[in-house]
Amino acid sequence: MKVSKGYIVSGTLLGLALSLVVFVMGYSLIILNNVKYENTGVTIPIETNLQTVEAPDNMKEGMEVPVFDEEKIWNVLLIGSDARPGDTSFGRSDAMILMTVNEKTGKIHLTSLMRAIYVSIPNEPDPRYIYNYTPNYMLNAAHAWGGPELLLKTVQRNFRVDVPNYIAVDFQGFTEVIDAVGGVTINLTEAEAYHLGLAPGPQWMNGATALDYSRIRKIDSDFNRMGRQRTVIAALINKMRTVDVVTLAKTAEAIAPSLTTNYSKNELLGIISKSPSYQKYDMDELMLPLEQYDAMVYINGMEMYDIDWARNIDALHAHMRK
Repeated sequence: MKVSKGYIVSGTLLGLALSLVVFVMGYSLIILNNVKYENTGVTIPIETNLQTVEAPDNMKEGMEVPVFDEEKIWNVLLIGSDARPGDTSFGRSDAMILMTVNEKTGKIHLTSLMRAIYVSIPNEPDPRYIYNYTPNYMLNAAHAWGGPELLLKTVQRNFRVDVPNYIAVDFQGFTEVIDAVGGVTINLTEAEAYHLGLAPGPQWMNGATALDYSRIRKIDSDFNRMGRQRTVIAALINKMRTVDVVTLAKTAEAIAPSLTTNYSKNELLGIISKSPSYQKYDMDELMLPLEQYDAMVYINGMEMYDIDWARNIDALHAHMRK
């Protein structure tokens, strides 16, 4: 399984915003000119009449929950894709983070969505993948079959949130942003250290080593692997809060070419202009599904989490609201 980079996306996005605000608007524009913009201005509609959707009863029960949409609370989906430079496919979204900015409470909530959650996917695949499409399958298949737009629609349908925008980072961006800040220090367990060929305890890591650390899952489970990803992003954010302005500038320049979004350049500038306020916001995390041992579904040999949708949606909405 490819590395999950969603937490890296969220950290670098915040770091990009915090660093850009230090510079004149002209320099911000230079950096944002290197971001890839796709389908800007395209609205992702909130689906109605989901009673006709072909899905298991527990999914249908979740779809009956009203879509969370409250004033001064907005969402963006952060996507870690394994697409490589020059690759014409969408790639797999092995990391998906719903970032909620609550301007009423002054908090930023990061919700990690596991790639293997069994979901209902809208019947709108890219024509190239129409024969791959299955109406009920794992979450990251939505990105592989229809890119960020189909993934957004899938997240809205299943998790009952209004999330019209995404920011995606590709494989190359991971190592570059870690290297740009001068590496990070991670405290390794004995098992992690043995797997990486390092000593237990605090270890400095460059981008390549941090990537290897984030990919570890054979020694335990996907849930522990996601914990390691949170460890990396926490180390990255802490490092970015202590480095100088020049290093922040290099970090922003390093990550920008690896970013793709359906925000317009002006919309990103609007977010950046508010970054002095967002810098003061507390940040917390949630991982879905809540359960570590859900019922499993097996389709074509693939293992997927068949979750309690009503319970997980309620937890997500409460998390976004606090």
